[in-house]
Amino acid sequence: MSCSSDLEQIHQALTAYYEALYYGQAEKLTEAFHPDAVLLGDVEGTESRLDQAQYRKLLQSRPSPHAQGAPYGLQIGEVRCCGNAAMAELQTPLAGRVFTDYVSLLKRQERWRIVFKLYSHPQ
Repeated sequence: MSCSSDLEQIHQALTAYYEALYYGQAEKLTEAFHPDAVLLGDVEGTESRLDQAQYRKLLQSRPSPHAQGAPYGLQIGEVRCCGNAAMAELQTPLAGRVFTDYVSLLKRQERWRIVFKLYSHPQ
């Protein structure tokens, strides 16, 4: 289903997420993520599960990619929508790897936010 009228807002949420990650601005996560969001992933063969509060602490505990001189590299792939639900595929460079993120978004009160993020990287 087409979501052309919502695509700009979806891209804004996805960009806010990556900018929080890239610049180490944990407070920006609130713009991008639903308060009950879950992040589930595979990092070097180990399962990782975080809620938004845990993700915020993780971002605050490490130097940002920007501070380390890494180039800004968000790539937004396909975005699909159905009503107030959407999903998107992202490529997000971090710590010498390029992660593939599959994110689910939900529109509430005229605002799109990430409710679930599934991520991994090539071995």
